[in-house]
Amino acid sequence: MNNLTLRVRLTLLTGCIFVVVTILLTLLSIYSAEEKIVQPITSSLLNQENSLHKEIMDEASVETKLDHGISSYIEVTDVRKAKEKFINQSIIWMVIIILAGIIIIYVVAGKALKPVNDLSRKIGNISEHNLSQRIEHISTKDEMGDLTASFNHMLDRLEESFLYQKSFAANAAHELRTPLTTMMAGIQVLKLEKSPTVEDYKETLEVTEESTQRLIQVVNDLLALAYEQTEHFTDEIELRTMIDTITQDLQPLCLEKNLTISVDIDVETIKGNQTLLYRVFYNLIENAIKYNHENGIIEVQGHVKNSATHISIADSGIGIPKDQLHYIFEPFYRIDHSRARELGGSGLGLSIVRTIVEKHQGKINVSSTLNVGTIFEVILPM
Repeated sequence: MNNLTLRVRLTLLTGCIFVVVTILLTLLSIYSAEEKIVQPITSSLLNQENSLHKEIMDEASVETKLDHGISSYIEVTDVRKAKEKFINQSIIWMVIIILAGIIIIYVVAGKALKPVNDLSRKIGNISEHNLSQRIEHISTKDEMGDLTASFNHMLDRLEESFLYQKSFAANAAHELRTPLTTMMAGIQVLKLEKSPTVEDYKETLEVTEESTQRLIQVVNDLLALAYEQTEHFTDEIELRTMIDTITQDLQPLCLEKNLTISVDIDVETIKGNQTLLYRVFYNLIENAIKYNHENGIIEVQGHVKNSATHISIADSGIGIPKDQLHYIFEPFYRIDHSRARELGGSGLGLSIVRTIVEKHQGKINVSSTLNVGTIFEVILPM
């Protein structure tokens, strides 16, 4: 059954219903003819024949009655023959109607499924090379119109996903190529020196070590971003203790800019993976320090609202343009490439943050004003 086309399957299913209905109607017509016509006529004729044997008649009347009896017998025989003929003709017509009906059903099913066949042919012509092509919208409000609209919507998302993958691959290649190019340039310069000194070797080794560290960071971040294994999210985490540990680890960076960090958390514990959530808040606070002004402030707050834990990290830094807020969680996206290079990082930090938060069934929001500050809010279900 699964190997048959939709048109044949539809014809068979509808044909079965049509055959059953036709047979029932034929049997009903035969039964009705028997009950309403044949039996009353036959009974009447037989009653007339039987009454002849009970009457006392003279010879003349006997002959007359016999003639009537013979006529009645002939009429009964004719009625039975007519009945058989009616049944035979009904069966013949039933077979003819069934065959004609199945043919008509097959033709009508083909016309009804023509839009489906056209849609299938158009879909078959779309590949990864022409994802921008769309199916012509059907103005009808039936299932075909809904299917066309849904497929076009799927193509939109698929095209966006392909473009995202291409951009991701190009950015990843660029991030990996930059330190490799730096390392190669240092080695080539060293080879050009006829008598390289120890200082030349040290300088080349320092550049190579720095580039290697950058490569390791990019690779580790890529692995973290692609890591799909389900972690245990049942750790009882003391949020205040975790934030205090992070601020202590980042204290040297704060001293460089004379930044002040204030912590106001009225949440005792949260549930989740301690290692992953530590990385979330570490990345967010580190960004708040890197992109802050001299003598700026950072405010970390945590409270419970609508059965969820809200943790916000606000800074008084350079801010993010509104038209770029939507893209900051994309891998390798940088608002200011030159400044990002200066401050370091692989461009994957916020992507990793969003991935971890989503694995905890939470979400992250951001709001920002240029040269005023940025607020990241992590919302985790309790």
